Amino acid sequence: MKNISNTKNSNARLYKYIFFIFVFAIVFMFYLIKHYTVRDYVLLIVFSVLSIIAETFLILLPKVGAISVSFALTYSAILLTDPLTAVIITSIGVAFRFPYVDGKGRVHIFNSPVYKTIFNVSQFIINSGMAGITYVILDKYIDIGFSFYNPIAGSAALIVDILLNTFFMSKLMSLLLKEKFIYIWKNNFFSMMINVILVGLLGIILAFAYNSYGIGGLLLFFIPLLLARYTFKLYIDMRKNYFDTMNVLVRAIEANDPYTSGHSLRVSAYSEAIAMQLGLPQNKIDVIKSAALLHDIGKIGIDKNILNKTGKLENDEFETIKSHPEIGATIIADLSYLANMADIIRHHHERNDGKGYPDGLSYSSIPLETSILTIADSFDAMTTNRPYRHSLSLEDALNEIKINAGTQFNPDIVDDAIIALRKTFYNLSE
Repeated sequence: MKNISNTKNSNARLYKYIFFIFVFAIVFMFYLIKHYTVRDYVLLIVFSVLSIIAETFLILLPKVGAISVSFALTYSAILLTDPLTAVIITSIGVAFRFPYVDGKGRVHIFNSPVYKTIFNVSQFIINSGMAGITYVILDKYIDIGFSFYNPIAGSAALIVDILLNTFFMSKLMSLLLKEKFIYIWKNNFFSMMINVILVGLLGIILAFAYNSYGIGGLLLFFIPLLLARYTFKLYIDMRKNYFDTMNVLVRAIEANDPYTSGHSLRVSAYSEAIAMQLGLPQNKIDVIKSAALLHDIGKIGIDKNILNKTGKLENDEFETIKSHPEIGATIIADLSYLANMADIIRHHHERNDGKGYPDGLSYSSIPLETSILTIADSFDAMTTNRPYRHSLSLEDALNEIKINAGTQFNPDIVDDAIIALRKTFYNLSE
């Protein structure tokens, strides 16, 4: 009943949030209609069609929605026209897009949940409208002598649009994924801001092209916009394939050991959660996730009879087991695109008091990434059944980590780790 109740409460908060955005968007739309008028219907039609095309080729992101180069058109419309026209253009693009989604085919307004369409259109009305108003006001009161583009007003409008969009989407995803807002924003959308700013610069080029050469100039520069989308899509696909390949490799390794099946995937999830709790940048989080997935790869060099032994290990057998971090690091070091994880994997059984293996490192010599992996690995080992013992409860395992802070684990990160582990444990258990 507890899980059902939590789910109902989460859904209620989600729908309340969407309803609030929807009502605000309606009120705001009436304000725009009252204060602004569409002056260029040719621009409205052309930009709306191109916005639909750009939105149709949006790029899906893992867990956190999608990104589209149609923002360049929205930003361009803000510079060329008024806030009302910009809002209509971006709303049409979002409402009538029909992207292809793996496993679902073409997704459009008639086969998508109504609440998704309402939220997407509503938040784009607010984002684009507020950005447009920002540009109009600053362009009126800050005159720097440019006849077409006001860089100060344009920069402010760009910032307003980005901040509002990332705020609304981060809040939505925090409700859907049951994660803290700041984690979603900082580790997903914040890292995407540079790409969005670059797309915004393309929007300035589109605005100049349309202003100088009309529709022909706009279409000519629209092609590089789609090429930018294609390049970014390649990057996203490469990143996805990178993790998919490692997942397959890990599953193949763990298939030989039924007692630790799923261990590396869980350790990766715990490591990611701890790294996010500590506020590490996304590039470090990715390295830690990858190292966690592959931290036991050295066990492919260990006799299966030793790995699966149900009784107590002999001294020589334990020494053999202890060689797996070194074996794993050697394997990884030979692969150039994984070599930056070799030290993390080699030292994931080191201890803060210097009594770990293989090198007997102590507190000051153990990298933060390794300390994170060590806690995640130990926690999962404690909370899962093994041939020689039963699992501990969540609270008992967390208590063990707290007790061993300073001896086995890095005391500087234990408190944050406990917060992240508790939350992730419940998420993985659902």
